[in-house]
Amino acid sequence: MSLGKQMVEALARLANDGPAAVNALAWTDGERRIAVDGPVASARLDLADSDRYSVALRSLEVELAAGEVPVDTRTYLSDHAADLIRRLSYLEEPLAVWELDGAEALAQLRSSPPQREGEEIAYWEVVVRAGERPSASIARYRWIPGLPEREPVIYPATFALVGRLTDSLVAALAE
Repeated sequence: MSLGKQMVEALARLANDGPAAVNALAWTDGERRIAVDGPVASARLDLADSDRYSVALRSLEVELAAGEVPVDTRTYLSDHAADLIRRLSYLEEPLAVWELDGAEALAQLRSSPPQREGEEIAYWEVVVRAGERPSASIARYRWIPGLPEREPVIYPATFALVGRLTDSLVAALAE
């Protein structure tokens, strides 16, 4: 069973039976986190709320159980970033590489172009990290002139979308 399907099942248990039924549910600093482990990777979903078929997604992160430290980190990040751009083409906006830092073993992708409503800018951000346990995370942000920094956006996502995002992140890291 894919990690995405495991995540969807955990979310369905949460919706049907409440927090006590989900062993992977943790409360930390007032935030809800669901963690799901598989043989290839693990996933952690941070959510603000949930209902019968959807969650208020804060962020989703997947981490491979093991990986090889790449000899050429920059090429590794570039290849996996390109794969993520293809696999996440179903998001509202297409993604593009925003920053690629081989020394920090990090690639950052963002919506390109971002969504604009008046002066507000909203965008997806995906961060890929190389190393012994490669990881990728996705979250939505917004920025309005006058704000000192961007703000995370709580994104309404169906269980199916969370499962698809999970599987897309795992597949891009694992290949």
